[in-house]
Amino acid sequence: MSQFLSRPVAFGVVAAFVLLIVGATGAKSDDAKPEKSAGEKKASADEKRQKELELEFQQMLSGSILRGTWQMVKGEEGLAGKAPLTEAKPEEYSIGKVSKASDDYWIITAKIKYADREANIPVTVRVVWAEDTPIITLDKVSLPGLGTYSARVMIYRNFYAGTWFGDCYGGILSGQITRPGAKPFPSTRPAGLMR
Repeated sequence: MSQFLSRPVAFGVVAAFVLLIVGATGAKSDDAKPEKSAGEKKASADEKRQKELELEFQQMLSGSILRGTWQMVKGEEGLAGKAPLTEAKPEEYSIGKVSKASDDYWIITAKIKYADREANIPVTVRVVWAEDTPIITLDKVSLPGLGTYSARVMIYRNFYAGTWFGDCYGGILSGQITRPGAKPFPSTRPAGLMR
């Protein structure tokens, strides 16, 4: 009888040991790779998409030339919309390096031609995103030799447009972004929506 009991007991001990090992390894794999929640998956996808957009922004502007026009108004009357904008005047910005500094802040090194002045200036700007569209933001930033300015400039599909303000004047600007010797920058908009 003792032989008969020893086999089932031995089998039971082995079975318990196997279940213990399987359970332990299962617990380890669960601890090592916890299942992400739907919120975590979306946050991860959003973070990946944001990095892609930032890379596109950096590539679109680095080594580019922004050519367009600007117009302005002067004084309180002009800023209040009671005086017309001046005639459009040409502007050109040669962008060198564009790099992310931290969080929303970027450094854009630009050669700025303004009236009879020209300067190569690294400017720290804040880039705010409206969905997939970057908006370059300046708030009372001093540009050496040029003055103190605030601006909101939207960058989208090889074009820029925005507003700018000095001490007692301001205006609008717009133009095209080109990269000499480069193919046109691809649009992030689905082909069916392009016109």
